[in-house]
Amino acid sequence: MKSYPSVLSEHETLTRVCAGASLARFGDGEFKLCRGGGIKSQAHDPVLQQRLRAILRDSGACLVGIPNLRSDTPKQKFWSGFLTASQLLADREYGSAFISRPDSAPWIDTPAYWQLLASLWRGQDVTLVRGSKKGLVVEDLVGAGHVTEIIAPRQHAWGSYDALLEQVGTPTRALLCVGPTATVMAVDLCARGVHAIDLGHVALFWRKHLRGLPMRLTKDEKSWP
Repeated sequence: MKSYPSVLSEHETLTRVCAGASLARFGDGEFKLCRGGGIKSQAHDPVLQQRLRAILRDSGACLVGIPNLRSDTPKQKFWSGFLTASQLLADREYGSAFISRPDSAPWIDTPAYWQLLASLWRGQDVTLVRGSKKGLVVEDLVGAGHVTEIIAPRQHAWGSYDALLEQVGTPTRALLCVGPTATVMAVDLCARGVHAIDLGHVALFWRKHLRGLPMRLTKDEKSWP
C-alpha cells in the first residue's frame, strides 16, 4: 500500500491560512464521497466525486487539508480506517484538516490558537457561506467588519453549487461551512483570487471554547447534518 504522506502541523496550516493561503479540507465524509459513497449531508454525485478526487492531486494555489494521521491524535483508531485513502493522494504538500477539530488534535485548544483562528474575521469584511448551524453563523463572528451571509441548503448543497458560486462572487475573503461543497468551492474561489477558507464544523468547537466546555461532540451534534 502506498504510504500516507507527511502533513503540515495544525499550527503551520492555520498560520499559512492566516497569511493568505486558501484551504480546502478533506475529512471522513469527503473520502467516502471520493470512493463513490454518500453521507447524511450529501448524496453521492459522480461530478462531485470526480472533482474531489482531482482536487486531492491538483488544487492549484489552494492548500488541501487532509487528516493528520501521523500525529498523536486520540482518535487514531477511527482515522486509521482512512489509511487506504493514500491511494488517492499525490506526492505533494498537504495541510492538516484537523485545524477545525480539537477533538482530533487536542493540542490546538490553546488561547493563542483560538486567537489566530478569530483573526480570520476580526476587523475583516467577509462573506460567510453556511448550511446548517453546525457551521459558523454571523453571531459567531464577533468583531468582524461587514459580514455577507449566504445560506446554502442544509443537506445536498452540491445540487445548488453553480447558483451558490455565482452568489458568492469574488469577495476578498470567504469563510465556507457547507460540507463537501465547501471543499470544491474553496478551490474554485481561490482560482478567482478570493481568499477562501473551508472551516467545516469549527463553529461547534469555537462555541465550546467560548463557554469553557470540553472539546467533545455530543451525540446530538454528531448526528446533526
